[in-house]
Amino acid sequence: MSGRERRWLNPHRGVLKLIERTVDRIASRYLYTHLSGIWSPYSWQLPRRLVIAEGTLSPTRWPQAMAPLRVLLLTDIHAGPFLTPAVLGSILSELMRLEPDLVAVAGDVVTGTSRDVEPFLEGLAALASAPLGAWFCMGNHEYFTPHPQHVIEQLESVGIRTLRNHAVRLAHGGSTFVLGGLDDLVLGTPDWERVCAPAGPPHLLLAHNPDVFYEAERRGIGLVLSGHTHGGQIRFPGGPPIVRQSRYSLDEGILTFGSSAIVVSRGLGVSGVPLRFGVRPEAVLLTVEAPF
Repeated sequence: MSGRERRWLNPHRGVLKLIERTVDRIASRYLYTHLSGIWSPYSWQLPRRLVIAEGTLSPTRWPQAMAPLRVLLLTDIHAGPFLTPAVLGSILSELMRLEPDLVAVAGDVVTGTSRDVEPFLEGLAALASAPLGAWFCMGNHEYFTPHPQHVIEQLESVGIRTLRNHAVRLAHGGSTFVLGGLDDLVLGTPDWERVCAPAGPPHLLLAHNPDVFYEAERRGIGLVLSGHTHGGQIRFPGGPPIVRQSRYSLDEGILTFGSSAIVVSRGLGVSGVPLRFGVRPEAVLLTVEAPF
């Protein structure tokens, strides 16, 4: 990335965005919840279209003495009416056979209410079996519910810990690294000082919205894991996303700027409409190693 990419329409604010967000929040909280157990069309599409993207990264600021770290990145699960617990649980169980060292869940685990996650907890519990655990950061849909703390507590009950403007130091492969999590950029209250103060800039940052990337690079964070965009969710063949969620064109994939990199996943689930077209759902398996 050049750092100069800008969309003329800011996807985070303005009248059109306010209307879109209000409609999405009302539908997610009051309409879609009545479809649970009745209509779950995405449960048919997800297992047939899911891909596993793999990549190896060597961030310049990564601890030199540490053995390679395998990270399973999951974003935008959107548990709720468009999915059934059995389908998601089966997929997560299969993904854990990849034997990641750490599972990163980068926001939007629910769709519209804190209750969305409850039927899915048994399946989500498998993620906590990773040696370094499963870690979650807040997305915008966690704030669609009036009770975001309940989401955190429910995930904690199955061993998935939340990093909300917080960082921890983890030991792996003969060294240690700092894992941080930032609150949602738009509906949360991001606090960079709290994330960076305890142990310096995190080596690895979970942040739902990829538009934090340039600020992360400025603060010396070498690797950011994000989602939020769904890769557009609906795209015509060979075309760009119809609805774009990143102001800086950080739509999907591995992107670099300066001495930092970001991985933007298309995510597992859907929101707004119960399907994807031209954009396959994905889980991302990363191997992160020290540069030579």
